[in-house]
Amino acid sequence: MATKITMFTKNNCPNCMRAKMLFASCPVEVEITEINLETPEGKAHQEILGIQTAPTFEFENGKFIYGFDEGKLMNELGL
Repeated sequence: MATKITMFTKNNCPNCMRAKMLFASCPVEVEITEINLETPEGKAHQEILGIQTAPTFEFENGKFIYGFDEGKLMNELGL
């Protein structure tokens, strides 16, 4: 079963692109839902959740990782 992750991104964000590439080559199955923080929907999430950086990752267990940190992401995925 895939690990579900919501990834909050912004346009022209180099670390957001790095995260997408990381998940594309990830050895475990992940299901990514991307929400752009520059859209009305994204701005609403940003305000409700207090997101201050992109990318931000919300895992299905409720844990958040703020910013691109490959080590933390891989650890959360059990790698």
